[in-house]
Formats: sequence, C-alpha cells, structure tokens
Amino acid sequence: MMPRTASRPDAPSSTPRGLSVLLSGLVPELGLAGESAFVPAEAGEITALVVEDGGERARLLPVTRPDGRVEGYLRSRSNDPVILRRLQLLADFAGAAFGEAARARALADREGNIRRVAEQLQDSLLPPLPELASTSMAVRYRAAAREARVGGDFYDVFPLPNGLALIVVGDVMGKGVQAASRTSRITQTIRALTLQGLELQCLLARVDEQVSFQDPETLATLWCGIYDPDTGELTFASRGHPPALLIRADGNALRLEAEGLPLGMSDLAESPPEVRTRRMEPRDLLVVYTDGVIEASGDVIAGSQALIDTCQRHRQEPLSAVVDRALDELLADAGHADDAVMLLLRRR
Repeated sequence: MMPRTASRPDAPSSTPRGLSVLLSGLVPELGLAGESAFVPAEAGEITALVVEDGGERARLLPVTRPDGRVEGYLRSRSNDPVILRRLQLLADFAGAAFGEAARARALADREGNIRRVAEQLQDSLLPPLPELASTSMAVRYRAAAREARVGGDFYDVFPLPNGLALIVVGDVMGKGVQAASRTSRITQTIRALTLQGLELQCLLARVDEQVSFQDPETLATLWCGIYDPDTGELTFASRGHPPALLIRADGNALRLEAEGLPLGMSDLAESPPEVRTRRMEPRDLLVVYTDGVIEASGDVIAGSQALIDTCQRHRQEPLSAVVDRALDELLADAGHADDAVMLLLRRR
C-alpha cells in the first residue's frame, strides 16, 4: 500500500524539484531500495529503456507529464511483474503530478506578471501633487487588506493654464488591470476636455459620453472640482461619489453634497449633474475621499461621522499627519476589503 506522504509536515512542496525529491524518497518507502531508483531527466539524455546497471540489465520507466515532457525515469533491476506494475503506477501518478506542478507554476508566473503590469499602471495613476499658490495638499492611497493593491480608486490634481486647478477623486468598479485601464482612460479624458475650457457640467457630460463610447461597461463614481488658489473659490460636482467635506478653520464641517449619477449611467439621468460653488477661506480644509474610507467598519453613517470627527480634531496639524491619523483611525483593525483614497487641500 502506498504511504500517505501528503500529510507529512516535512513533505516537499509541489514544485518540479520538490516532486523529484519526493519521488526519490518514495522508492525506498515502497520497499524497492536496491532494486529501483529515480533518475531525474537532467542527469543526462536517455536513449534506451533497457540499460546496463552494475553488470545487470535494468529497465527504465519514463515519468512523463501529460504534455509529453519526460521529467525522469524509474530504474529497476527487477523482473518481478508485481514490482514493475507498482513502478509503472508510480511513474504514471508522478507524471500527472509533475504536469500539475508545471501548470501551477506557469499560472503563478502569469498572474505575477499581470500583477506587476497592473501595479505599474496603478502607480502611474497616482501622480505626485503639484505646487499650488497659497495651498497645501496631501494624499494617501491605501490598498485593501485582503486584495491585491491594484484597484480602481484614483485621484488627480491638474493645474490649468488659467491659474485654476482641477481636483478629481474617483472610484472605478472592479479590480486589477481592467479597472486600472479604465481609470487611466477616465483621467486622461478629463484632462483633455478640461484643457478645452469647458464648464464643469458640460465637462462631466462629455467625459461620460466619451468614456461610455469607448467602453460601455465602465461604471465609476467621481468627485470633480475646479479650485482657484487666489480667491479660494471651489466649483464642484459629483457623479454618484461620496460628498467631499469642507472643514472650516473654526472646526465647523460642511458636506459638499451635489446630485449626479455615476459615470456610465447617464441614460438614466433626468437632469445633468448638479454644480455648486463654495469659497474656501484661509485655513479651511477640503477632504475628498473614496467610499473605502467610510465603509471599512461596515456602517457608512458611522464611518462618515468618524471621518468628520477625526478631521475636526486634527485639522490644525500638518496635512500629512491629518491624513495618516484619519486613515489609521478609520481603517484600523477593520479588515477593509476596499481600496481607500483620501486627498486633503488646505488654503493658507
């Protein structure tokens, strides 16, 4: 009876090398030591299946993967049909195991390559923040605890030729390369259309139109603002995104609500997205974020209030400290399953 090696704590891993070690160990465990041995294919090319071994004739039973590759040979000097039958079964099972190990390794390599490409694309979608007059900024991206760090959350701050700045925070449905590629398409479309001098309402309508035309499966929420560093005027709109927060210098908090359906759902809208305006005074703090920030605990209402509370408490601290404290408090021990982006802007 074949020993139950799979449950042994010291069993080799299911890699081609590990299987070779395992197979070499199985031969003596089957009581065939002295009569049989496993010869890995790298030991040299085998041109005949009956060879001389210590002055005796030996049979070589190929260990062949399903794809036809020979990983090695079980060598036997025995002519006992029972032993040969056991060795043939062992060779067949081992060949299948080598095939599965090779397939698993190829799949892992492929997934690793896809992940690296996606992460490089993700990094390109998280640009450094520009310098804006009379303005301080900080941003953080926190990947989901149980997912790959590649997702659809993104941000952009884009200075415009007229001295204004475009502020965007969004969340594309999905994960991986597909979400990252859709994110790239959205940000590049927004930048291109903004440079045409379009009003915010028209801008978002055109973005929706072009993105949906290129990929009808795209679904994304978006908060978009046009900020004037000189006057503090902020014109903003939302496409189904959580409302940004405006924390006044005295601690008073305003939710910057604006009605609008997500990108990809314009055919269901009865009216264009709502556009509103607020003026930021010196020391006022703008907080823009994705839903992963407030949904980590599973209670969106409580998460929204917790975000306001922590930003109010730390509003006078350096922005890098504010955003780190906020995310640490909101995401700590929550096992959050969604990515999180948080962008802060303070007028000096």
